[in-house]
Amino acid sequence: MACIGFVVFVFLISSETVQRPGLRGRSAESHWGGAANPGYFKPESALSLPNEFTFAMVTDLDQLSRVPGSTKPIFYSKLLPGTLRYNPSVNSYSVEFQPEELRELHSAHNEAGRGMELSEMTLYQDRLLTFDDRTGCVFEVLSVPNSNGKDSLVVPRFVITEGEGDTDKGMKWEWATVKDEKLYIGSMGKEYTRPDGSIENTNNLWIATIDPKGEITRINWVDQYNFVRNALGANSPGYVMHEAVLWSQHLAKWVFIPRRLSKEKYDEYIDENKGANKIVLVNEDFTEAEVVDIKFDKYLNDGLHGFSTFAFVPNTNDRHALAVRSVEEDCVGGKDDVCKQRSYVTVFDVLTGDVLMDEIDVELDVKFEGVEFVDITNPGPVIA
Repeated sequence: MACIGFVVFVFLISSETVQRPGLRGRSAESHWGGAANPGYFKPESALSLPNEFTFAMVTDLDQLSRVPGSTKPIFYSKLLPGTLRYNPSVNSYSVEFQPEELRELHSAHNEAGRGMELSEMTLYQDRLLTFDDRTGCVFEVLSVPNSNGKDSLVVPRFVITEGEGDTDKGMKWEWATVKDEKLYIGSMGKEYTRPDGSIENTNNLWIATIDPKGEITRINWVDQYNFVRNALGANSPGYVMHEAVLWSQHLAKWVFIPRRLSKEKYDEYIDENKGANKIVLVNEDFTEAEVVDIKFDKYLNDGLHGFSTFAFVPNTNDRHALAVRSVEEDCVGGKDDVCKQRSYVTVFDVLTGDVLMDEIDVELDVKFEGVEFVDITNPGPVIA
């Protein structure tokens, strides 16, 4: 009996619930990425009224992300809330932005003087996450303590380097989704090429998963990306760039909405005009693909507009997608004084390509690259 009692005592004092005062009984998910509290942004909170959904969008300002005049480099991104409304009688949507509630997210984390270039946003384990395509940081968006949900901040949970991991360069995260209770995050799915078109590395063809305990696994996705590329007829030297990829549990398919599509060799100047208007639906094991054309009017097919993110509209069984099309015009070479950025939102049916809301200009000259259905006014835990 004494031996049994000693073993039980050792087990108890070594357990997480005893060693972490005040956290007794919480699961590993509660401390995901070192977090002090469990997530508190519930997906169902985005449904404010029947057929009315709240969402938020986050920017990637590229070189303009640095706060002007900051002695210690500080970087920022803009977080814009909005409301999407569905009219079932005519099967169409309308949108309203809340620019008066525009927030700024700040961080000093950077790589070589670049940071907070946030390229996606998603909910996972009731946590609102966003991803930096320069540093490889996975940030959690939190409500500022005791602000009653009127302001937000970001906290880095993970820093993930590119490729298979043995590099000091942050991964260029562009998309994120949830599948089988794991968070999948990926890059643009294009090889890094030299000016002559030869391949320097394939680091951006790797993806990573993070499970509910925070364990990171890297997966070489060359075959998967090439399968989508072949379905689009963009075999080498052609290319496809992805910033909008989701797994649909309802459809049991991967949904790819490419940002760029070209059947010619990559050229950074011409690339700005290679925007795509296609959806690729792929089964789970990447053996079947269906390409769907999004039925935009001709004037919306100018090549400048490219999909940077999308989210499935709640209660549509993943049929309807709220998507952001962003524009980068004359931005090659880092000339901030001539670079023009702008963003538009649209809604369409992912199975048919029918447009349910024509493009709406966000009317802010910035590039939004992440969207999620979420109520960012959740106040979070009260800090004494």
